Amino acid sequence: MQRPISIVWFERCYLGAVVIGLINMALSWDQSIGRLVENPGARQLGPGFALSMLLIGTAISIAISLTLWFFVARRRAVVAKWIVTAFFALVLVTMLSAAGTGKMQPGVSGVLGIVGLVLNGIAVWQMFKPDARAWFGETAA
Repeated sequence: MQRPISIVWFERCYLGAVVIGLINMALSWDQSIGRLVENPGARQLGPGFALSMLLIGTAISIAISLTLWFFVARRRAVVAKWIVTAFFALVLVTMLSAAGTGKMQPGVSGVLGIVGLVLNGIAVWQMFKPDARAWFGETAA
């Protein structure tokens, strides 16, 4: 079966959100290191530890995102579809909470976070369209 247009759009939006997240991470790298160094436990272990943890966390995040993309867009995995949906819901609730309490990231970082969230929302929506549901074997084509 050829990939339906909804899955193609899922792929574009989802991978676009991953790229935006990486750009956002790069732009806020110094702030992230600063927050880690402010942590008393991390401070005792030194700045090298904070840098290592940030690099490892980023690598794990990218690996999870690309694995989920692969299983949704290439392997038709329904479980991956629901994991992507759950992650989106978690991030949506977190961002709404941050906005409600005034803890939203200011400036470009906040805007990129919202753009990434919107792209992820579109990606999730694409997975529930009729042609995508047929892709996952949830309905007849």
